[in-house]
Amino acid sequence: MKYIDIQFASLQLRARLLANWAPGTVAAFCNALPIEGRAFQDQYSAQIMRINARLEVEPGADQAFGYQHAGLLMLDPTTRQLALCFGRGRLQNALGPIGAIPIAEIGGELTEFNVRGDQLQFDGAQPIHVCLSTDQESPLADPPLNGQRIALTLAGAHAEAVLLEEFSPRAAAAFAAVLPVAGKATNTYASGPLTRFWNATGGPQGETPLDVPDSEVTASTLYAGGYYLPALPWRGIRIGAQQPTAMGSGRSLLAPLFRFVGEWSNFAAEAATLTMEGQKELRIELAR
Repeated sequence: MKYIDIQFASLQLRARLLANWAPGTVAAFCNALPIEGRAFQDQYSAQIMRINARLEVEPGADQAFGYQHAGLLMLDPTTRQLALCFGRGRLQNALGPIGAIPIAEIGGELTEFNVRGDQLQFDGAQPIHVCLSTDQESPLADPPLNGQRIALTLAGAHAEAVLLEEFSPRAAAAFAAVLPVAGKATNTYASGPLTRFWNATGGPQGETPLDVPDSEVTASTLYAGGYYLPALPWRGIRIGAQQPTAMGSGRSLLAPLFRFVGEWSNFAAEAATLTMEGQKELRIELAR
């Protein structure tokens, strides 16, 4: 079992189970399907809805995400209640952030899901239905993005991405103009599981300076793609390839540059080795 369907506010959403991250929780979740409940706006977590359905599981052995991305279905381990992120949100209660156990991530276009999620604060709780997908073969849909494709190679692990020309036109154009670039990749030491690119021609801090307007520096939660940090003397590329994270506990904003598409799990697995194995070669170029 790899995929589930989520019916909410007349939307049919398809999601991939994250058994590699939380095998025990995902197994208990699958055993509980189908799940009928009501979704309602959370009072502390911004664009996150809670679902009045509990999962009877001990989540202690599974890794929690400290930050969440749009489309993530998760478990609140303090209440065993399901929750679903539909935009910019971070699971919290009155005392502060809660580490969320990941269960599944929704694919495809999320714009309308974001709109319907925001409507909960006006309409109140709405029905939600979660079940196994009848299609267990087709890959999860990529977001509908229009832009040049780029290729990333980290120590032999490959991934493809799309430049975010619609969302960050000047940043994407500036980055495309300097490609190809080559250098080293390390994990950051103050931003969680975030890959830092050290440009071979960028001096002691491995900078890749780009001309990016402040209006495009908008991202706080970093996941599934590349971002530009404009702060001197560390200007350059940061890549969220593992789990959602943030810089400066979400206080530092970056410009979105590109979004991974297709299968990039090998790249993510290689990025996860950087902390223990040290720097590795990274090349970024326009896809042929």
